[in-house]
Amino acid sequence: MKLCFVISIGFERSGSATRAMQFASIAAEEGNHVEVFLIDDAIHWAQMGMAEGIRSSTGEHMKDLLDTLIRRKTPIHVCKACADKRLVSPDDLVDGAVISPAPVLVQMMADPEYKVLTF
Repeated sequence: MKLCFVISIGFERSGSATRAMQFASIAAEEGNHVEVFLIDDAIHWAQMGMAEGIRSSTGEHMKDLLDTLIRRKTPIHVCKACADKRLVSPDDLVDGAVISPAPVLVQMMADPEYKVLTF
């Protein structure tokens, strides 16, 4: 099974966004095929430096979780339309993050091998 974590939570609920990233990180560390697709304001988590200092209410650090995903070579997709609207370019992104159009997400959603989780 493959897991796709769709995260739309941005800075306004950074603790919840960190929790979603924690679940993705745990799943990747356990050897699951994981992909993260960031939409809406969550695209900022893939920007260099934006995860610094962000933590959940239970103490997990967004940057540490993101670093784990990067180290595990987890694909981190950034919604193209969302990035274009917010003037975010590929040069602004952390290693391993790519700007992907909506059909990439739709393909994962339609693929029976994927379980899609939204946050």
